[in-house]
Amino acid sequence: MERPEAPALCRCFWGSLEAAPAGKESVREKLRRAAARILLPQGYPESVSPDYARYQCWDGLQALCSTMAASLSTRSVLEAVGVGDGAATVTGATLTWLLRDGVGIITRILFVWLQGSHLDCEAKQWRFVADLLNDVALVLEILAPYWLSLSPALLVMAAVARCVVGVAGGATRAALAVHQARRDNVADVAAKDGSQETLVNGAGLLLSLLLLPLLDGRPWLTWAVLLLLLAAHLGSNLAALGSLTLPGLNRPRLRLAIGWALRGGGANGERGVAWSGKGGVRLELPRPQQVNPREPLLPGFGSRLRLHLGAPLEHLVSSEAELQKALECGNPDFLVVLRPSRGWVGVGLRRGAPPEAPILGCAQALLLEELLGEDLGTGTPLGRLLGPLQRRLKSCPPGAVPWGVLAETSRLFRDLGPALLQGLEAAGWDTQRPLLAVDEWRLEWAEPGKKIENCSKK
Repeated sequence: MERPEAPALCRCFWGSLEAAPAGKESVREKLRRAAARILLPQGYPESVSPDYARYQCWDGLQALCSTMAASLSTRSVLEAVGVGDGAATVTGATLTWLLRDGVGIITRILFVWLQGSHLDCEAKQWRFVADLLNDVALVLEILAPYWLSLSPALLVMAAVARCVVGVAGGATRAALAVHQARRDNVADVAAKDGSQETLVNGAGLLLSLLLLPLLDGRPWLTWAVLLLLLAAHLGSNLAALGSLTLPGLNRPRLRLAIGWALRGGGANGERGVAWSGKGGVRLELPRPQQVNPREPLLPGFGSRLRLHLGAPLEHLVSSEAELQKALECGNPDFLVVLRPSRGWVGVGLRRGAPPEAPILGCAQALLLEELLGEDLGTGTPLGRLLGPLQRRLKSCPPGAVPWGVLAETSRLFRDLGPALLQGLEAAGWDTQRPLLAVDEWRLEWAEPGKKIENCSKK
């Protein structure tokens, strides 16, 4: 696969750090080689993903803007806790600082408990959320000196945001390092990323030393510079995340791939990979570079239903009659229960099911979600096949579980599911390590159609 073209600035910067030709070297060439050994992973560019250089350039720019904006907020925080104010007390400033730290500790623990398992699965989304919250924290800290009576509350809210930034930013950075490493060199990639960020932060501090004296006593100019830095920070983050081409299948990317297969997602005649599976199933599936730019960058955006993958039995059914229906309408390795009126779909996974069961169950649930959306039309073979099923689903009475549609979908998915997985692999997706945020519950039943014996953790 060819490497994507990087911006001129990126080509100039990273190209200057690549190894110089053999032979007599000038001092400048020796410095370039030394800089490459310090800042780039060993074996660059073959040892990293094709999107490495472009992403790192934009990531460095956002780090520079963030560092300079943080220097403005540091001055505001010191003013808010009483530095320079003769009426302020050391005890009051200390209590405010301890309150920020205490709230921060609790926030870190709660955030990891609530969202820790999603940081790998939605690395792009949480990386962008971290950057948004970082900017929110900066604004709150700069506002603090203007409302001294509210400054403790503003500083505490900023501390909460910064703690989420620290956890989400660090975790997603590690997840992206796994993507960028190509020679089992995750530690090297992460370490060199840290060196690059340290260098950029140092440059930001030097620029801040020049900038702060110019802004002293000029609040309107300070706000203008801050807004400019925040705009550049968010813009460079969007560009950095947009440059990533992740081949792993998380829920947003799998949803987009299924939507493409159903409706045909190519613009300007863009085509995916055609695939014919068992039973005459014909699909057209997109490549990772066609889906990644369309992936929403905020968690939960683009979804119509709340999906619980690996749900316990009590979340799937509420009576023995529903249990029997679920068994009759399910697949041998997983059960799918759709409740459109609640905006919820659950997938129960069988204990001992093959490794592809979670991705197949998730794909069937996302397929049902797509059937609840816009009309499929007749633009694709899959759309023509599932059009009548979509009309049946939309005509179901409110509040009812569409068991007939679930049974028909399960029947179709016996051929469609394997064909979908094979087509995704042919299009360049990694189906062996999906990132689908699977819950740990597993169900047990002796044979298809018999009562479930128990429900336990994996």
